[in-house]
Amino acid sequence: MKYTKLGTLLLAVGIISIAACSTTPNSNLAERWSALRVEQPKLQPRDAAQKLNVSEAELVATNVVGKGATRLRDGGPAYKAVYDRLHELGQIKAITRNDTAVLERVGTVTQAKLNADGRVIPGTGFAGGPIDLRFGTDQWRSAFAVVQPGREGKTSRSLQFFDVHGNAVNKVYLDNEAGVAAFDKLVADFKAPEQPAYLSVDKAPAKVAGKPNGEVDVKELRDTWNELSDVHEFPRLLKDLGITREQALDLIGKDAAYRISGQSVQTLLESAAKQGQPIMVFVGNPGMTQIFSGKITKVKATEEWYNVLDPDFNLHLRQAGIDHGWVVKRPAKDGMITSVEFYDAKGEQVVNFFSRRDRNKEETTAWRAIVATLPKAS
Repeated sequence: MKYTKLGTLLLAVGIISIAACSTTPNSNLAERWSALRVEQPKLQPRDAAQKLNVSEAELVATNVVGKGATRLRDGGPAYKAVYDRLHELGQIKAITRNDTAVLERVGTVTQAKLNADGRVIPGTGFAGGPIDLRFGTDQWRSAFAVVQPGREGKTSRSLQFFDVHGNAVNKVYLDNEAGVAAFDKLVADFKAPEQPAYLSVDKAPAKVAGKPNGEVDVKELRDTWNELSDVHEFPRLLKDLGITREQALDLIGKDAAYRISGQSVQTLLESAAKQGQPIMVFVGNPGMTQIFSGKITKVKATEEWYNVLDPDFNLHLRQAGIDHGWVVKRPAKDGMITSVEFYDAKGEQVVNFFSRRDRNKEETTAWRAIVATLPKAS
């Protein structure tokens, strides 16, 4: 009888143990990813994550134990502190992307300097320099330092930051050998006390349906639009009216915004390169927007991508992901500001273009002429 009870008890403990193992987060993800890399060695982590039905951050976490990834401390203050020390690394490459666009910029960061109002002086920190970033760290959840074999036998060292859903918001790669010691010191200073080889992420919420067009006060939209004095006031206009960006463009009237084809992005970039027109390129996701300002020279299509391939700036656009675009004309204190925005089929913004202009100066007539050549959608 005692043996029977003991056997029953052991069986129950075994079942509980098996159940616990089977519910461990990402219990076999490392093995699945390893097998996928054997099958498709050139597959990027973001694309691998989609194939494995997990987030990219969850993939990176599987490399924490002895495979080159180190979990960094979480939280807005810790993230800010890491970025405040990026100037110590020397030349870096910063990468921001969404599902359809990737912006890569090489440069150095200077320490931020503040003016009398406590604002960062343009050209210092991450405001207006080569590494030009706009942060939304309230959406961030995890950060890793990743050291792994790179191209041509070199070692790749990067800092990678992810949002609450496990999507990459920004990656920073060390781009010089002299900065290795500073990189290692930064990682040691911000290493998290615990290093689990798994990560839990929030499921992406269902997209909330916007206000029906029939319920939008178009007169108020136009009146508020005409009162704009700065492009940065536009997001507040959308919030106040409770509408999406594309709703505003669709309802404002064709004198202020009109639709163009997705293929127009190639014409825009080719014209800017040919004419030497300085541009601003904005690529963002919910946690980060990265900006390039300057001239571009080399544009090229490669398989599914259309690219800018300059020495210190790369832009990669997945052509099939760009569904349509908009030419937008917004009033500002320095004259009309013309932007060209491109969206995917779900209405998510892919990339945004402006003319590069000096502060308190109007955009160039050359930019407006380039934009005018982009045919309106039928």
